[in-house]
This record gives sequence, structure tokens and C-alpha cells, in this order.
Amino acid sequence: MTIAVSGANGFTGRFVCTELQRRQRSFIALLRPGSDTAWMDAQQIPVRFADLNQTEQLSKQLIGCGALLNVASIGFGAAPAILEACRSAGVRRSVFVSTTAIFTQLNAGSKVVRQAAEAAITSSGLDTTILRPTMIYGTPSDRNMIRLIRWLDRWPVLPVFGNGRSLQQPVHVSDVAWAVVQVLDAPGTIGRQFNISGAASLTYNDVVRLTAQAIGRRVQRFHLPARLMVAALQASERLGLSLPIKAEQVLRLNEDKAFSHEEAADAFGYTPMAFEQGIQQEVALFRSHSDGL
Repeated sequence: MTIAVSGANGFTGRFVCTELQRRQRSFIALLRPGSDTAWMDAQQIPVRFADLNQTEQLSKQLIGCGALLNVASIGFGAAPAILEACRSAGVRRSVFVSTTAIFTQLNAGSKVVRQAAEAAITSSGLDTTILRPTMIYGTPSDRNMIRLIRWLDRWPVLPVFGNGRSLQQPVHVSDVAWAVVQVLDAPGTIGRQFNISGAASLTYNDVVRLTAQAIGRRVQRFHLPARLMVAALQASERLGLSLPIKAEQVLRLNEDKAFSHEEAADAFGYTPMAFEQGIQQEVALFRSHSDGL
């Protein structure tokens, strides 16, 4: 069976491709027209081009595939077109990567789109599985932990907006990729949704402490009142001022984001690595990259 991977050129997508290669699975990468294929060429991965919003175009590229791993974001409204393309091409089995951000109390625009996408997926009549990772990290190419690593590597003081006791549960990108591929052959996951979180929930203070330990630096946290900072940032945003941090980011930082992965463990043996191990790996990659500059 040939597997199609959409979003294959993204941060998580490349790890999914690597996991498929590790398992010696036959697959093709679905890329947007005009995408850079250098990484795919280097890994000898067959490529097909399709706009995920164009049902007919995508359907043609899915011909001959037995399953779709949709690692591309469902937060841009393409889910209905993707599902229709799967039906047209005869692809019944699919895995969609969503996010636990759909449970946030903050009503970001993408939250509504993702919730609508999940509803379309679950009611599609196809053999679908939805995976919802928490905050994904793992290499200097991520958009999350690398910012903290760079700051702590450079400065001995870290401003924290709030008390730092909100819960986080970062998940390593290799664990997400393993889960995406693993559920494909697990019939018991069809028609279900799973949270894919890190091994344990940690306070933001713990995340900072463990990251500083991995770097080998001592850091002093400087706590600032969250409500006061949110009010000040919102006032600045209304004035059209551009600042390095937004009010929504402060609110998000002070919201608990801990999710059980017990159902994933029971259904397909999901056992994520501890944050201590994952952040040490990322710091090592950060160091090797920095030393090569």
C-alpha cells in the first residue's frame, strides 16, 4: 500500500517521512506546487504536487494511494476539500493531525476552523483517526522551545508573565511522528480521536528549570503580574504598536495545557519520552548547530 503524506515538508511532516522510511513503508510526499523539493530529493522520497484546497487536483494525485497521513494544518479550512478528494480517489483510510489547542478558552480564529474541520472529518463516513498533539518541540527548527533555549543560553534572567504555575505538557516531535504512523495500522483507532501529549504535565517554572539545567546555566525568574501585562499589551495593540509579545500569548501562557494520553496508550501503545530527555536532545542539536556557524 502506498501512503500519501500531506504537509510532508513541514517540521512534523519530515519526521513522519523519516518514521515511514524507518519502517520501510511505501509512500509519496504531497507538496504545494512550487515547493522546494531539496530535502525530499536528498532523502529519495517521491513527490507529487497538489493544492490541498483544490479537490480535483488533489484527487488526481491521490490515485493509487491506499491511505493519507494529513500532517498539514487543518486550521486553514482545507479539510472538506481533502475529504472530498479522498472519496473521489477511493482513499478510505486517513489520519489527520489536529491540536489540543481546540480546547483552549481563548477564542482564536483558527480554533473555530479546526473545530469545524474535526466535525467534518468525524462525520465524513471515511475510516479516519484524529490525533491532537500538545506543544510540539524537539529540534532548533521548532517554533516553541527553541525560543526559550536561545534566551536562556544568552541571558541569566527570564521575565515570566504570571506565577509560572500553569501546566504545560510539551511533546517531542519524534513521538508525534511515531503516533501518526502507528495508528495507520491500528483498526481500533478508526473513528476515534486521541490526545498526543508529553510524558507528564509540568509547570512553566519546571519547564524553565529543566531547560536551564540542560543548557548548563543558572537562571533567575523575574515574575510580572499577568493581568497588568495583558492590560498594557492590549492598550498598546489598540494603538497599533508592534511589540515582541502579544496579550494573547500572555493569556495562553497562563492557561493550563495538560492532557492525558491514556487512551492513546491503551489503543496503540503510545509511550512518549520524558521532557528531560527530549529537551537535552534539543539543546545538544542547538549546540552542534551553533558550533557549526
